[in-house]
Formats: sequence, structure tokens, C-alpha cells
Amino acid sequence: MIIRIDYLIYVYMTLCLCMLGYNLFYLGKNKWMQKRTEKQIQDQTRRLKTFLLFPERSSAKADDEIKKKLTHTHQLVVLEGTLEALNQNPLTTKQLQEWLPTLKPAFIKLIDVYMKKSVMERSYFAYLVMRFGLCGEGANDPLSTAMIQLTALSSIYCRENTLMALYAHGSVDHIVKAYRLMARHEIEHSRKLVSDGLLEFHGDRQQLAHALWENWMEFTPHYQVAFIDFIRMISGNFREVLMPLLTQPETDREVKFAVMRYFRKYPYAPAGVILRQTVSDWEKQDWEYAAIAAASLESYPGKDTLKVLLIGVQSDNWYVRDNASDSLLQLAEPQVILEIIHQLKDSYGRQMLRYKAVSSGILWVRDNAEELEVAVGNKPDRLGMKAQDEIADSFIFSDSSAEELPPLQKWGTE
Repeated sequence: MIIRIDYLIYVYMTLCLCMLGYNLFYLGKNKWMQKRTEKQIQDQTRRLKTFLLFPERSSAKADDEIKKKLTHTHQLVVLEGTLEALNQNPLTTKQLQEWLPTLKPAFIKLIDVYMKKSVMERSYFAYLVMRFGLCGEGANDPLSTAMIQLTALSSIYCRENTLMALYAHGSVDHIVKAYRLMARHEIEHSRKLVSDGLLEFHGDRQQLAHALWENWMEFTPHYQVAFIDFIRMISGNFREVLMPLLTQPETDREVKFAVMRYFRKYPYAPAGVILRQTVSDWEKQDWEYAAIAAASLESYPGKDTLKVLLIGVQSDNWYVRDNASDSLLQLAEPQVILEIIHQLKDSYGRQMLRYKAVSSGILWVRDNAEELEVAVGNKPDRLGMKAQDEIADSFIFSDSSAEELPPLQKWGTE
């Protein structure tokens, strides 16, 4: 069977015309829908504005008609646009805030309707519950209960909208129940969204933190890390509570890292002992432990810490050296840093410490890029136009000192 080329061209052109016609139809329909929605918003805004400003002149049906139409998702879009327009009008802002709670009975009736709709429509319903502040703190509040149920869905958008609704107007118990439900269903919501979201809670965040801790064993390490990050942002009163997590061998590694970061912000003497030991034993465990511990030691000044950080600076792992150098620069005096650089035998540690000291302005380099001095006032500017990469290159070829390190008692304060 022979197929003529011109026939194939005609078929191809026909398909292209069909696709073009479909695209034009789709764009035209969207434009018509947009204009239709805008007109509906304008009409509804005018009616609701009259109802809010002159209730005695308006029929109660105007209010009821708006609420009865909400079973259609499109009408929710119209309602959001209407309320946004009224909220921007200074004449109706106060009346609108007083009217919003009257939407709650209508939204309670909509729960069964939208629970059967698509995930996208349920997500939008949850968003409007949050936007209008319709959740309640009562243990049996229907909308809060519905939001908790929606957290079990696989859609991250739906979960985040429902959680935000609970943060805005729910109770501590509602939030704890939501996270227990997600943990039970092995749903791992984004740690960043969890910790940042909990900070948006409208109630007592200390009470929320204690409630999360009381249910600690019901949460997976994924959520435990997020909760510790949240606690780190709000309170230093959990030192004794979190300390066992740092010492127990069965504690998940990510949880231990989060606890270390907590004790970096809120120093605690018993934690300092563990952190120093972790850096000293950097060869005996994964490098992440020593790296995070070295960074946390910047909050623990003292001779013992300086001694441990010198060990960290000489680690074979780049990240351990990097964090130990940063902490050492925070704790030691510039003259001490200069002396360490001159006498440190480990070339990698010396180069790291030297580069960071010059980059931060603690030390400055003479014109020959060999000798260092303590920076005083604007001395770092005397580097002139030397590029940072040229200075870094000079560090690589610097000679190491053959002198022994002086006694550690010379460095730092007792």
C-alpha cells in the first residue's frame, strides 16, 4: 500500500488546525469566565455592601442567597473576591469583620459537600476556613475536626491549608491531634513548614510546646526534629527536658543534631561537656556529630572549649575544621589566634584558620602576603586592591612553624 505524501501533509495540517481551534476556544472560554466572575463579584459586592451598611433597608434574603450558593466551588471564588473588595473599603471593614462569624454555620453544612469533592477543591475549602478564621477552639468544633481529618490527605497543599487554619484559630489539642494523625499514617509533612507553621500559632506557644513534648513518643523522628526547631525559636526552658536526648544512644541522629543546635542557642553546662567530648572523639563517629558540636561550642567560652576546638581545627574532615575555626575565632582573642596560626603544625588547620581570620577582619596581611598582624581600627583596609583569591593562594604556600605549641593556659581566660 502506497501512501501519498500530500495526503499526510493534509492530515497534519488538519490536526494543526484542530489544535489551534481548541486553543482559541479554551482561551476564549477562560476570558469569558474571568469576565463573568468579575461581574458576579461586583454584583455581590454591591448587594453585600448595602446589607452591611443598611441592614434595615435590606432583605435578609441577600445574606441567605450568598450562603446557599456556596456548594459550588465557583461561588467560593466569588465570595473570596467579594470579601476582599469589601475589606479594602474603609466604610465596610468593621461591619465585615462582624459579619464573617455568621459564615460558620454555612461552612459547617458545607463540610459533607466538600469532603466528597476533589483534593484541589478540599484544599481551597480549607484555605477559606483559614482565611475567614472559622475554626473554633472547642474540643468538638466541627470545622476544626474536619481540618484534622484533612491532614491525612496526601496533598501537601491541602495539609498545609488545614494546618494553617488550625494555627490561626484552633486549640493546642487540635494541633497535637493533627500531628498525631499524620504520624500514625506515616505522612511526613515538610519540616520547614512544620516549624515555621507552629510559630504562627495564635495561642500560647509555650503551652503548645509542652503539649507536643507530652506526646513525644507518638511522633516519628521526622516530626521530633521539626518540633525541636520550633522550641528552639521560642523558649530556653527546655534544657533539662532535652538533655537526655543528647545522651541516649537510641536517639535518632537527626534528633541529636537538632538538640545540639538547641544547646548552641541556649548554653547548658552538662550539654557543653557532651559537645566537647563529641569534638574530641571526631574520629570515632560520623563527622556530622563533630561538625555540629564544633559549631555549637561557640556558646561555651573557656579553656576547655579552646583546647577541644584546637583538636577540631586539626581534624581530617573539612566541615569539622571549618566549624571549629569559626567557633575559635568567636571565643579567642585576636592575639591568641595569631599565635595559634604561627605555631600550629597541621597545615590544613593553619590555612583554614588563617583564611577565616583575615576574611573576617580579625587579622590583616602585610604587603608581602606572608606576615600577619592583629587588625586595629581600619587596618584590614590596608590590604589594598588584593583579591581574596590571591590572598587564599598565598596561604597555601605559607611555611609552617617548627615551634611547639605553647601551654594552653596561655590562651583564653581561666
